[in-house]
Amino acid sequence: MQTRRRFRLLICAGLLTAALSGCGGSSTSESIPSTVSIFYEHSVIFRNHTTFTMGYNGFGQLGDGTLTKREVATAVPGMVNMTKGVAGVAHTMVMDGTSVYAWGYNIYGQLGNTDVSTSYPDAYKSSPVPVMLPDGAVPTDIAAGGYHSLAVADGKLYGWGSNVYRQVGNNSATIEPAPVQLTTGHDEDDLTGLTATRVAAGGRHSLALFDNGAVYAWGNNTYGQVGFSNLSTSSSRPRKVELPVTGKIEQVAALSSASLALDVSRDGVGNVTGQTLWGWGYNDAGELSAGITPQTSSPVPVEVTSVTVIDGTTPVIKSIATGINHILLLMGPRDTAVNDGTWFVKAIGLNRHGQLGNNTTTSSLEFVLTLNSGGSAPLTNVDEIAAFGTSSFARVGGDWYGWGNNGVGQLGNKVTTDSVAFFETPVTVKFP
Repeated sequence: MQTRRRFRLLICAGLLTAALSGCGGSSTSESIPSTVSIFYEHSVIFRNHTTFTMGYNGFGQLGDGTLTKREVATAVPGMVNMTKGVAGVAHTMVMDGTSVYAWGYNIYGQLGNTDVSTSYPDAYKSSPVPVMLPDGAVPTDIAAGGYHSLAVADGKLYGWGSNVYRQVGNNSATIEPAPVQLTTGHDEDDLTGLTATRVAAGGRHSLALFDNGAVYAWGNNTYGQVGFSNLSTSSSRPRKVELPVTGKIEQVAALSSASLALDVSRDGVGNVTGQTLWGWGYNDAGELSAGITPQTSSPVPVEVTSVTVIDGTTPVIKSIATGINHILLLMGPRDTAVNDGTWFVKAIGLNRHGQLGNNTTTSSLEFVLTLNSGGSAPLTNVDEIAAFGTSSFARVGGDWYGWGNNGVGQLGNKVTTDSVAFFETPVTVKFP
């Protein structure tokens, strides 16, 4: 039976240590609140080539033209055939093969469109607007930080939005309401000579991966999340992270105040022979493993987990999804390029809202298996994962399931005073 917890009033006293945190609330007004007090409590997923959102909507971050919260997955008008969706504190972005679109809170210019106001009370957009990338630039990746955004287009690196912690990366502390290309690294590296492939964004820091396997980080380094020892200094330009790589970095990801890089070794024909997931920054509840004491931090990368491949049936990391302080890994046999029915989910870190999906609320500094809806066996047949704030998602046989925080319906399940505030194992996301 689905494990449940009765609704409880969540009081948001401010920011959690080292993390932009969330608290429940409602959103029915047709004007935006004067300040952001509800963080990372909305979600974005795709179904039948359509973009759906759910959860808190006080700043229009659901993109449906209203400021009303939604407790079922709600279609975003016009956003079809998108390939990636990301969510920040109070804004959302999606992309297809030609354009990037954004909506929600814009007081820091994080929507990347100068036609949208950055002054209260008009600093929001409740329906999608195009991000103003250079004409003809083809986007291949996007990321949403707390109040800033990143993109890769034509192999070039762009940032915009809040820049107080230098998280845009253009050697400035000035808000950037439109994308700016990042051309120079911290050590005067010429980034234009490299080809960017992926980006990731934490609450106040940024990461980029280049095709040569180099990882660069910039922005707030209070907890070592940028990877250098001076914790009192932000990095205003991308700085190369020194990693003990044995193969080549192929994926990067970011938590609120921590960073991840997936090191992959391959044989002469391209088969994976080993993987190491490196992590650095703040280790709130064990999400960076026992290599860093919980509630402490380190700028030095530690091994979060590793995989030694025995043969083609060995489960390897297919993809990574991160919330504020938890990590999901999609695992499947090495020699399967698509889900063969056996792919499953492992999780680590903060579990206060059941976001690890293992039928408990006990945080873990070791990876645990996410269970099925009955809590009786591992969740399998998973082909995609996602995480937002303190909520998690997996697509199973074409159907979306969610677990973790549902305080404002961000799992696509109705919340009342007689219902649940969070789920410790997956529940089906409700669609109209």
